[in-house]
Amino acid sequence: MISITYDAEFYRKTLNETIRENDTVVEIGPHVGEYIKNYVPRTKLTVAVDKAVQSEKSIKVLENDFKNLRFVRGDVRMFETVKLVLEITKNCDVLCIDMGGGRYPDTVFKVWAVWSGIFEPRDSIIRNRGIGEFVQRAKVIDDSIIQPFEDSGWMKTWGRTVPYELKKQMDEFDFWIKVK
Repeated sequence: MISITYDAEFYRKTLNETIRENDTVVEIGPHVGEYIKNYVPRTKLTVAVDKAVQSEKSIKVLENDFKNLRFVRGDVRMFETVKLVLEITKNCDVLCIDMGGGRYPDTVFKVWAVWSGIFEPRDSIIRNRGIGEFVQRAKVIDDSIIQPFEDSGWMKTWGRTVPYELKKQMDEFDFWIKVK
């Protein structure tokens, strides 16, 4: 399932309801990690990814309390950040993206598309007002694309592939790290 929300409390409620016992979770944009404490005890592994210094400081403290929590500081648009997460886990059950705002929903969609294509989550939860507005305004008028999908939290049915430049970088890094 791909869930879209904007309200922070609803996002947190959705995290709580979606994350199962022994799941591997990748959360992009956890900020200071205040809510992570509510679900990390039941996960096998939680990887928190954020570029903010205050996130790193706060979550590094939480890592002392939760041995299954790892923090990666980096820009989620950059392959170097993806590579750092791949060194920790090759897949995830739940991909959480908290890039709330909404001014640049295309960036959030691209981040989700790349990360979900690599980590192939069972469920994705996206917090972004712009994507929510787009979905509300959109009307699917072509019946040929209305169908059930065999997978849940990512797009593979329509030939979803890793973008060319990212693939080139992944091929290069495959010498040092096994990507898939």
